[in-house]
Amino acid sequence: MKKIVFMLVVVMTQITLNGQNFIHVSESKATHLICPEKVTYLQAGDHSCILAEVVPEHPSLVRIKAAAPFEGETSLTLVCTGKVYSVLVGYQNTDRVEYRLENFRGEKSGIPAEGNLPEYVLKELSSRILAKKTKHIRNRKMKKEGMELQLNNIWLSNDLLFFELGVTNNTNIGYRVEAFHWWIDDKKQLKATNVQEYPVIPEFQHYGVQHIPAGTTLREVFVLPKLTIPEKRVLRLEMLEQALGNTGRKLSLEIKNRDILHARKLK
Repeated sequence: MKKIVFMLVVVMTQITLNGQNFIHVSESKATHLICPEKVTYLQAGDHSCILAEVVPEHPSLVRIKAAAPFEGETSLTLVCTGKVYSVLVGYQNTDRVEYRLENFRGEKSGIPAEGNLPEYVLKELSSRILAKKTKHIRNRKMKKEGMELQLNNIWLSNDLLFFELGVTNNTNIGYRVEAFHWWIDDKKQLKATNVQEYPVIPEFQHYGVQHIPAGTTLREVFVLPKLTIPEKRVLRLEMLEQALGNTGRKLSLEIKNRDILHARKLK
């Protein structure tokens, strides 16, 4: 009888935790929340208990870790697929380090805020940009070891910035893209201790370019939230090559505030 009661308690506890969207984290392991689509909002309840971020290279993946051992629970709130998910987070050393968002319960997030567009609209707008032949941004390019990264245009629509890029591989060897990174930092990086970087996570990437074949030019569109850059700071884009032993080529662009202010309205 005692065994039956114990098993019922365990089952009921598990059902309750699942209904409350409960996960465990520790400071020695990174826990990942796998989401069906891009995460558009993320907020940790208590930053002294947990650290949470959307993985820049994979915007549908949330990385969570305990800042230190803690008692009780804290929370994590995120928005994905038009739903708000509230997740309770407890501390425990566990072998489980992956959770799928579709197994959790979410509520409709209501009407999107101004400037937010569905993915199919972003895709359509990006396709219209790529169909254009004009180029209004000059001298924003970098050449290195047979590769060329160039900013062609910046467009504005619904409080979103559309950055059209061209990537050219002038070598006989294919270039495998590891990641694109966007961030805001100081124009002059004289001392590393004085540099304050602010990562910018794109809202959308049209093609998701992963490989530039030899002797090929590809165009890509990144969609970023509307922004302006304070004086003495710049928006940087870095393209990293996937290669053995961190030997890949890195190309970076420095985009200034005046470039963004000259963004053309997409009609």
